[in-house]
Amino acid sequence: MSKKAQFVVIIINTATDMEAKAKRFYSNLFSSETIGEQYVSNYLSVSELFKVQNDFNIEVLMIHENEIPSSFLQLNSSRIFNEKIEASKPICIEHIVHLNVEEIQLLFNRAEEIAKQRKHDFIWVKLFESDLILKDTLIEMGYETFNYSRDTADNLLAKQLFLKKEIN
Repeated sequence: MSKKAQFVVIIINTATDMEAKAKRFYSNLFSSETIGEQYVSNYLSVSELFKVQNDFNIEVLMIHENEIPSSFLQLNSSRIFNEKIEASKPICIEHIVHLNVEEIQLLFNRAEEIAKQRKHDFIWVKLFESDLILKDTLIEMGYETFNYSRDTADNLLAKQLFLKKEIN
């Protein structure tokens, strides 16, 4: 069976697995278990994932192969969250946990399909500067860097980059 990106329903087993994957991923990305665990605690812990499940503006896409979950990301279509982006109907992708380039491409191709179906005109991505695999893959997929200024800075422990792609 081939890999495919699907929406996921957050249940305790799924949330526990996602939190564990995120801790490994971000601890490696930040080269610090403490920083990785702190980031996950703030954004991808079991309790935070259940909050996402109850927010109809945020959805989780996950790669599955033979019913085994792996890479995932969050799609955020909230108007308030996206209001400072100069586009008619933007959508944001954030909190990206990936295992390899193939899974990044599958997730983002599916996210782009969803954006087209829902008539979004713009996708923007929040990623960490240190995630070179993600950055390089997205640039190869036609995403461009852009400056995004926000009134309130996130309490992040690593520098973020912002990429964008217009949807036709």
